[in-house]
Amino acid sequence: MSLVINPGSGPVSEATEEHAAVNITVFADDLRRAGLGVDSCSRTPGADYGDGRYAFALAMTDGRTIEIQMPGLPVDKVRFRDPEKQNIWDFPRLYVDDSSLVWKFALGACEPDEDGE
Repeated sequence: MSLVINPGSGPVSEATEEHAAVNITVFADDLRRAGLGVDSCSRTPGADYGDGRYAFALAMTDGRTIEIQMPGLPVDKVRFRDPEKQNIWDFPRLYVDDSSLVWKFALGACEPDEDGE
């Protein structure tokens, strides 16, 4: 018997930094569409997990910096948004400040806490 606790949190094979760079741009655009201000996004290779995810720092307009570990697969293989049309088991997780989440929930994790942080 095998037990899967966090599907999609394992290594991402065949990942590339180029795909991750495209993905983080789409992710930042999704945050903006959700009403969150993203000033800039920068690559932080020293923070890479080394498992097919690539580290980026999102500078938010409210002064926060959020670390995103973005899977380096084509965006359609990473961007889980609709449980009615997509199978969550088919998507790798992003890491938002070290918490693993699929895309849809990673967006929500970027919202400020109730105390504004």
